[in-house]
Amino acid sequence: KLNITHAFYEAIGRDTFNQIANRATRINAQMAAAELSMDYDYLRFRTSVFYSSGDSKPTDGTARGFDSILDNTSFAGGKFSFWNSQAIRLTQTGVALVESRSLLPSLRSSKTQGQANFVNPGIYIYNAGVDVDVTQRIKAIFNFNHLRFHRTEPLEYLLFQNNIRHDIGEDLSVGVAYRPRLINNVTLNFGASMLKPGRGFRDIY
Repeated sequence: KLNITHAFYEAIGRDTFNQIANRATRINAQMAAAELSMDYDYLRFRTSVFYSSGDSKPTDGTARGFDSILDNTSFAGGKFSFWNSQAIRLTQTGVALVESRSLLPSLRSSKTQGQANFVNPGIYIYNAGVDVDVTQRIKAIFNFNHLRFHRTEPLEYLLFQNNIRHDIGEDLSVGVAYRPRLINNVTLNFGASMLKPGRGFRDIY
């Protein structure tokens, strides 16, 4: 009756030179995600939480902010989510707060060409949503996400700015998946999303 999806990752290793810490770093970072859902007739109600660790001491030689190669997640709204679908750049830094097709605020220049960066703020994402099978061909997807930084010290260090708060904001999205031939080989997706900035997002920009 209750569908459970979960994952846990730990990144361990060594970075010979991290550009934010300006030194070699030892990597020890974690990511966890869990989703609970329940089906009721043509409705699926979902709630989920996503966590990636952040680095509280950007220059201490231990990198605790989780990063990935290219996550491209179908989680917490997936491609319909504003936070997951839009690359949000940090002004005058040459890096992005978050890259397109990623949930991780990894402070990288590019997901496809830039080097992985494990000195980053990390994130908490709390999600609630519902999927509606309108017809056999059409599915509507509604999502609400509340986003918070795990740590803000890497942002304060990178932007030379004190007292950046943790609240990123609320991400609201709606999507429609249309399968014209009743198979998953051909799917047309339409969606709209918005981010209502929180205090931490306003501090940065």
